[in-house]
Amino acid sequence: MKKINNVFMYVVIYIFKTISVLLPQKIKIILGKIIGSSIFFCWKYRRNIAIENLTYSFPDKSNLEIKNIAKRAFQSIAITFLDFFCLNCISKTKLKNMLDFAEGFNLVNKIKTDNKGILFVSGHFGNWELIAYAVGIFTNIPVTIVVKPQANKIVDTELNKIRTSQGNKIISMYNAARTIVSEIKSGNAIALLVDQAATKNFDVFVDFFGRPASTFKVVAELALRYKIPLIMGFAIRQQDGKYKANIVEIDYSDLDFSQENVLELTKRHTMHLENIIRKYPEQWAWMHKRWKHTP
Repeated sequence: MKKINNVFMYVVIYIFKTISVLLPQKIKIILGKIIGSSIFFCWKYRRNIAIENLTYSFPDKSNLEIKNIAKRAFQSIAITFLDFFCLNCISKTKLKNMLDFAEGFNLVNKIKTDNKGILFVSGHFGNWELIAYAVGIFTNIPVTIVVKPQANKIVDTELNKIRTSQGNKIISMYNAARTIVSEIKSGNAIALLVDQAATKNFDVFVDFFGRPASTFKVVAELALRYKIPLIMGFAIRQQDGKYKANIVEIDYSDLDFSQENVLELTKRHTMHLENIIRKYPEQWAWMHKRWKHTP
């Protein structure tokens, strides 16, 4: 059954990849909405998690508004993956037309003149795969992306093939520590996502949409210990289906390395993520159990 499932997933990915390359963007968005809506209505477990998370996070919104945002969040993820599957099949010119990275390019290149390593941080928002893929292309900075391996090896291989097609490197989050430090000391960049539930006992709890959420402390620890820039980046989907990069450097010039300041810096980058999500709630993955741990 495992082999059958692997083959099935490979066929699904091949179909999605073919569709994503051949279809114009407008049709792709319509298809993504249909796929996302279908998953929303069929996958009760994840639908209920999304609705519950949204209800706690936006107590002022009606049930109808909550359900609408949840459905659009499923649609957003479907569109994200349709766009992602074609990335290694399009030219750099088309990629630049797909993502407006002008502001981010200026900021990153200004920071890079110091010849330090860089921490690129994002979340499962907008097209998170696109922003990680594009940074290395637009800035010519080697990027090592920290990822969570997929249980399905075929899916994992295909995803990583796209992620690394333009020179980015991949490392599993389960054995990343030594490589991360080495890349930072070499003046390269590390990219990772910080919006999933972290461990209950090892990491830290910070406020996220009014509730304590276990949050990875490694980002703050690396930034403070090695004194490197911490940049948060998001590819925000626009009405026409294209994306605009939102790139911000998180200031921590007033902080030295200590566990107290690790908590403070974690609060700062988590608050920035929350502010972005509040502006575009339909573009975040609400179906994840972000608050599954309690202090």
